[in-house]
Amino acid sequence: MNLNQLSKSDKKLAQRKISTAQFLLNELLPAEIGDCNFEECIDLCLSAAEMFKEINRIHQPAPVTQLHEIASRFLTKGVDVSVVARRMTTEHV
Repeated sequence: MNLNQLSKSDKKLAQRKISTAQFLLNELLPAEIGDCNFEECIDLCLSAAEMFKEINRIHQPAPVTQLHEIASRFLTKGVDVSVVARRMTTEHV
């Protein structure tokens, strides 16, 4: 992946996420491994993995472009479409 292919704002966001993931894995993880705090190790790795997934989504925005094209076609046919944000829910166990 070449970050230079991204827009300026996306490039900054990706660089920030990469920097944070590196900090988690290079600075925090070794200490947690040394302390045998494996739950925290898992959390740190999962956090870094999520950041890498977000960077990958930034790099491959094709579905967003496709959705915009579909919405534009609906609009030309008189069907009004708007953006709906995903609702964050908390599940009670």
